[in-house]
Amino acid sequence: MKAEDLGLIRQATTDYKAFLKGEYTGEDGRCDYEKMSRDYNRKITNENEIPAYSSFPADPEKYTDKAREDYRKIVASSQFASMIRVDSPEKHQKQWQEFALKKYGSLAGINKAWNLTVQDFKELSLPSKEHEWDLMLKNRADLTKEYIKRNYSMVMDTLFTNGNAALNTILYCFLSVAAALLINPLCAYGLSRYKPASSYKILLFLMLPMAFPAMVLGIPQFLLIKNMGLLNTFAALILPGMANGYSIFLLKGFFDSLPKELFESAAIDGASEWTVFWHIAMGLSTPILSVIALGAFTGAYGNFMMAFLLCQKKSMWTMMVYLYQLQQRASQSVGFAALIIAAVPTLIVFIFCQNIIIKGIVVPTEK
Repeated sequence: MKAEDLGLIRQATTDYKAFLKGEYTGEDGRCDYEKMSRDYNRKITNENEIPAYSSFPADPEKYTDKAREDYRKIVASSQFASMIRVDSPEKHQKQWQEFALKKYGSLAGINKAWNLTVQDFKELSLPSKEHEWDLMLKNRADLTKEYIKRNYSMVMDTLFTNGNAALNTILYCFLSVAAALLINPLCAYGLSRYKPASSYKILLFLMLPMAFPAMVLGIPQFLLIKNMGLLNTFAALILPGMANGYSIFLLKGFFDSLPKELFESAAIDGASEWTVFWHIAMGLSTPILSVIALGAFTGAYGNFMMAFLLCQKKSMWTMMVYLYQLQQRASQSVGFAALIIAAVPTLIVFIFCQNIIIKGIVVPTEK
């Protein structure tokens, strides 16, 4: 079979370039890119620019004679024997039959050697499936490694080298957790410590948004953020969810359960209100604060719709937005890899904080 009829698989690109580089490398170990540029009629200055062809470069206007000569040399090399591809095997049916007849003498000899029951040479097709199966068995380890890491490599490349997805997500989650641990406890402490006459109505008002779907609230939130000129900023992401009615409700109940003698003793000792809040109320509320912090983290980390609507500039996209865009243009397997990678941070947080989180669930019930 002629070189013109043969192609090379995609994995042969690296070896192809290395082969050509070796052809132009002198005794001093340097590759003569100038000579290669003249031979290939194109500018080549480094290894990445070395041409690699997956099929015969037949067009005389686009490719040079040297390119065709090197291609013939490569496909004839034993190094590339396992990387050969036959694009149209049906074109070589006659050649295959002549080869089989010459080797085995007759159709009966072919049937005996291959354990077949072929009655006519027309039934003797090219063993392309058998050839591909044999190649798969020979390269099983490499194929397994390639297909395991390829999808994950694509996702990681999208998140860490294509834009600021990872950095934006880290900052967004950190600021959301910090805001949730500052605003919600302050509000809950004020309602619990001073017990205003309208505290019940205030709590009801704060929890009222829970009765509406998130997207219904998203419309006025978007319009408000837009009118304030905060689109495409971290403030746009953090402000809408900074105060949470359910978190304030939990914290108020927890603060109410703390012994009043602690606050009275601190007041007698001359502690300021901030000292009482920070060292007593917050110090004893670590379990419930961890639950609120986890809720703020998961809410910010998994936020896609509002993150996409409020920050439409690509430089402000978070991981969820990037992963969504990747799933739209990549295969389903890449989408599954993206989901696994996206689940890792939440899993790590839960593994390392599970004792504190469980205390936050159990302690308020016990009290």
